[in-house]
Amino acid sequence: MFLKCLSWLMAMLVWLMVSPQPALANVVPTTEFSVLPDQAVVVPDLDQFSFSDLPAFGESGGFREGPYQRTWRSGQTIDQVLTFSDIQDLTPGNLTLDDISAVLGQDLGARSIQDFPLLGNQSINDLMAAIPTLGGFDLDALPPIAALVDAELGDRVRQGHTLFNAVQRWPELGELVLGEIDLSAFSINQIPGIAQTALGTLSGFEQATLNQVPGLRDLPLASFPNPVAVVGNMTMQIDMIWGPREGDRPRTISGSDSQGFAVPCNIDRTDCASIELQALGSGTDPLDGIHWVSGKYQAVEGGSGTLQFVNGGREPTGRHPFGPAFKQVIWEPEERDDTVTSALFFRACGWGGCTPYIIGPFPFLTYRINDPIFVGLLDSDTPSATPSQRTGATRGGPMPGPGNTGFGGAGGLGRFSPDCIELPDGADPAEFTSNRNVAGIDVGTLASAIASIESQGSGGYFAVGPHVCADGGRNCGRGLGKFQFMSYNDQASQLIAARPGGTAFLSRVGGGHRPNSDELMRYFPPEDQNRAFEGFLANNLRQASGQIDPTTGRPFEGGRLVERAAQMHFGGPGVAIDGGGSDAFGRLSVRAYGENARQVYEQGGGSVGGLNLCPSETKSAGVEPVGNPPEAGDINGVIHRSMMELGQFSSRAGPDGGNLACAWAVNRVLENAGIASLGGDAPNWVPAVEADLQNNRGRPIDRSQGQAGDIVISGGQEHIGICLNDGCTQVRSNSSSRAAFTWDSDTDFGGFYGSGPSRIYRVTEARG
Repeated sequence: MFLKCLSWLMAMLVWLMVSPQPALANVVPTTEFSVLPDQAVVVPDLDQFSFSDLPAFGESGGFREGPYQRTWRSGQTIDQVLTFSDIQDLTPGNLTLDDISAVLGQDLGARSIQDFPLLGNQSINDLMAAIPTLGGFDLDALPPIAALVDAELGDRVRQGHTLFNAVQRWPELGELVLGEIDLSAFSINQIPGIAQTALGTLSGFEQATLNQVPGLRDLPLASFPNPVAVVGNMTMQIDMIWGPREGDRPRTISGSDSQGFAVPCNIDRTDCASIELQALGSGTDPLDGIHWVSGKYQAVEGGSGTLQFVNGGREPTGRHPFGPAFKQVIWEPEERDDTVTSALFFRACGWGGCTPYIIGPFPFLTYRINDPIFVGLLDSDTPSATPSQRTGATRGGPMPGPGNTGFGGAGGLGRFSPDCIELPDGADPAEFTSNRNVAGIDVGTLASAIASIESQGSGGYFAVGPHVCADGGRNCGRGLGKFQFMSYNDQASQLIAARPGGTAFLSRVGGGHRPNSDELMRYFPPEDQNRAFEGFLANNLRQASGQIDPTTGRPFEGGRLVERAAQMHFGGPGVAIDGGGSDAFGRLSVRAYGENARQVYEQGGGSVGGLNLCPSETKSAGVEPVGNPPEAGDINGVIHRSMMELGQFSSRAGPDGGNLACAWAVNRVLENAGIASLGGDAPNWVPAVEADLQNNRGRPIDRSQGQAGDIVISGGQEHIGICLNDGCTQVRSNSSSRAAFTWDSDTDFGGFYGSGPSRIYRVTEARG
């Protein structure tokens, strides 16, 4: 919860002889607060400070957020990256466009709907739900909606009808989305009531970026419904500035919400850069000599809920003197001229939690020795038993722009350049996409291509399609999520039904219910969408590769195989090749859908999930076997003994804090057994592990011949484990939810991955 903010009129005691101005120019607007004529401290002017005051990202970057990555590119601004969920503490959903207009002194409603992308993403049903009075208007009185209806069904529909009556008579109208037509000629105010409607009632609001609402980036942070403001009343003086050559700072007021704000920097010699503080006024104080440690050099625990382990669960050490919307971090202390810079970091929130504060650094206030500094609320935290950890940062140069630091790309989460993704040593490419290859087709890239056709601009993982019936009315439902996977599809319905209340949810959707984003998160979350769709798509590719292409007389391959697999997604596995059947609105034929998918796929250039991996400059040396490797005939026994010796160990040190650590965990068992890890340059990637087993490190084993210590890989290469017993009816593997090597299942992992039977391999070569 946002801490209760104290009034700007609360006294902040400042030493009489201290200069009220920081020595160097500040990046954000500032103000001086004075209780008495000679008592003042410089703080950001929150009545002026807005997101538009922060500089653009100086370098491309990104990090994992649950099942997908949050990315940005050089030149983008913070409002193009942060979503409304990320700033939920400010309760932006209570804002209306009129509220923003009043603060900025502008009539934002007079702007084009094109300037309000969140509005353009609304369906007619969404608008009627958000604006209850809208249905009573004649269609002729709603120019943008009338134009949309005309474009789809002709002007006969709107003649003499209210919006409500038209939707009742032609239910398919309710599914039409404003953005399907050119909105540049229509003003926002031509949708009556939208400027007075709370933004949070619009569909997809939580996942929308801030730039999707006009004027939002210029709204002062103090003007949000739950405003950013000073928290507490503590001001101290900077007594000394210490660089990274210093060590051992046991008394601190820096840390995190997760670990407390008294996290020691217990490093003997270096990397405890900090500012040393003292209380204002005469005499001594117990706080004298306490340190605020630099977050450039030291990291602490951060994050919460399902997103807690993004970036390894680490964020720069710092404080929250202005509340939880962002974190202030002491950055680069400079002993040579007695100055210190500070920076802001933001976090990403949603899907049941928040990442650590790792989106940054954004230059903030700059201070000089003897300056007062506002530190906020001090709760006399008990010193943390766990000290901060080195970030590995080095001294030198001016403060980099946002994204130019290990945070936001550290912890094995990769760094992005404008042209490619450079994965750090040991990083798992599967964190970015599965990148499976079926019959020469990159499944991850094809999935992204279909996603861009199905749901781009319509909610992504929270998109909901029209209610349709197939197979003579036997199967009814909706396309759900990023890939518009039909709710009655076996793989989707099995995953949904496995969740509490899932069967009832499927029944409601089959009957016409339109689920909201909370329901989709509960019953068909992004990780299930990815798993179900990629397994389904891989099966389509395998099936299509055995069909005959009528244009060549040979089996489908290459671009035509992409087209056919997409056709099968669009119309079902049995749909006629290059058929003329269309979707519910008659806009795309089966053939045209396949051609569109092929075009988008080829534009991806065979990249990983739409993002190119940078080529490795040097080959990784891999993991050296510990001790003497076992003889070939004893490899299985050694693997099994190693697994029993390690027991149910934690995988939180693995990729994504253990969430994507199945191959990592198997390789840890092998390394403990003195066997070189599998997978070559990508030991955390299941396809690379299987390729290593197929090439020179192992051989396939018939299920009936499985033995304890054999390696088991799921049909679609989503998961990997080790046989616990002869016959391989029991398999142990990593549990993503527990971040531990604890999941005991059958050979097919309980059918959880839905991509065909698992394959079993026996390691035959212990050396890499």
